[in-house]
Amino acid sequence: MSIPKEPRQQMINIMYLVLTALLALNVSAEILNAFRILKRGIDNSNASINEKISNTMGAFEAKVNKEKRGQNWLTSAKEVRNMSAEFQKYIDGLDQKLMEAVGTDPETGDLLKADDLDTPTRLFVDEGLGKELYDKIAQYRTKYASFLPTEEERKALLAGMSLKTDSIPPGSDKKSWEEYTFHSMPAQAVRTLLTKFKNDGISTEAAVVDELFAKVSEKTILYDRFKAAVIPSSTYLLVGEKYSAEIYLAASSSMARPSIVAGGRSLPLDADGMAKYEATASAPGEFSLTGTVSTTTSTGEKKSYPFTTKYTVATRAEHVPVVSADKMNVFYIGVDNPITCTISGIRSDAISTSISGGGGSAKPNGAGKFDVRVTSPGKATVNLSAKDKDGKAVSGAKEFRVKYIPDPIPTLGGKNGGVMGTGEFKAQLGMIAELKDFDFDAKFRVDGFEMTLSQKGQDLQVCSNSGAKFSGSCSALQQQAKVNSVYYFDNIKATGPDGRTRNLGTIAFKIK
Repeated sequence: MSIPKEPRQQMINIMYLVLTALLALNVSAEILNAFRILKRGIDNSNASINEKISNTMGAFEAKVNKEKRGQNWLTSAKEVRNMSAEFQKYIDGLDQKLMEAVGTDPETGDLLKADDLDTPTRLFVDEGLGKELYDKIAQYRTKYASFLPTEEERKALLAGMSLKTDSIPPGSDKKSWEEYTFHSMPAQAVRTLLTKFKNDGISTEAAVVDELFAKVSEKTILYDRFKAAVIPSSTYLLVGEKYSAEIYLAASSSMARPSIVAGGRSLPLDADGMAKYEATASAPGEFSLTGTVSTTTSTGEKKSYPFTTKYTVATRAEHVPVVSADKMNVFYIGVDNPITCTISGIRSDAISTSISGGGGSAKPNGAGKFDVRVTSPGKATVNLSAKDKDGKAVSGAKEFRVKYIPDPIPTLGGKNGGVMGTGEFKAQLGMIAELKDFDFDAKFRVDGFEMTLSQKGQDLQVCSNSGAKFSGSCSALQQQAKVNSVYYFDNIKATGPDGRTRNLGTIAFKIK
């Protein structure tokens, strides 16, 4: 579950981030006015969400009154509303303290000194209102989550909750969240931020109320379509094997306990309302299994649903050659490709195996087991041959595709580019080429790369590195990392077990 967001709310969040970034450059009248406009937009969004919650609560009460169930969920939803109102009142109180401390224009109601940096710092950093707000947000996050019944639902809500405190980014000189959030922040920006926290609380309230409302709806059982479902273990059997099938009423629930008859027998049900039919295949041919699934609908009407399913029984074939890949149905160059070779009715040590095509060869690795090595892409065929007890030749073959091992992914500190902290970047020993989701034990050796350092106001610095480990000029260039530096790694060369050298392209890291 995640917190639903309207496009308007997403735009508001993006605008707040942009304006905050601009504040770091210059506190201008235009920026402060933009914060006023943004605050009005968030206030309008809050009003819209509150109206939506009120409509949901109206439908909630009507459903509970009509169906005479779900009162516990409705009571919880009302408690969520009261709790959210407390949080909004608390945020309004902080806003009022800020306005009183800065002063307001009696005619317009706007702050007299919207660019005041000292008062927010004093109130929220020095006097502790910021730490109090931080603790309140943590407290209310836990309260909101407590209204959901399962641990899985609570974890999902907390993971996607709008109401949260952002972490201090790596490299920041701020020692606490309140210092990072409110220190030297203009009063008008702080008012807008408080309104955003209020919006986060209301959005979370809406999500929890929706979840509780769904608890009432999810228990409604609608029997509008019925179908007898039969799931056989197989429709093609050999003599002596058992035919089994799972038979159940599709779209049923734990409240529906159907009566199932198959092959003239009444079948018992398991805890999920399913029955299993079994019978021994005694002769070859085509057979049918018929039966009936009977149930009582939600309206009390009794209905029966007949079914018929067909299956085939065949005699056992003798001396069937089978070649199966133990990992993937393709041969890769440069690694051992394990296969299993059998011919029914013949001992595995009496079977001869050979490879044609793909420059392939097979090395025994146990009874009926072989490791195939190939050297060229295309196709390779595994050939089996043996003699039965009467001396008659038996043979078989299976074709496999032969491919090169896929290109690995270049990584630094387990990352294929992106953002990395200054200390973390400087601590890296070198580049690694990783194969993701590949079933074979194939290792790639990084032969070298080019590294470029881009820093604001400076010329690009380029070095070439031999091997995977940082060395020489590249090691020195690595240690120049600082916040907002960008490192580009180009022409990353790596050699795999097939002997081919690959160019793995370019990755980049921005230092935070």
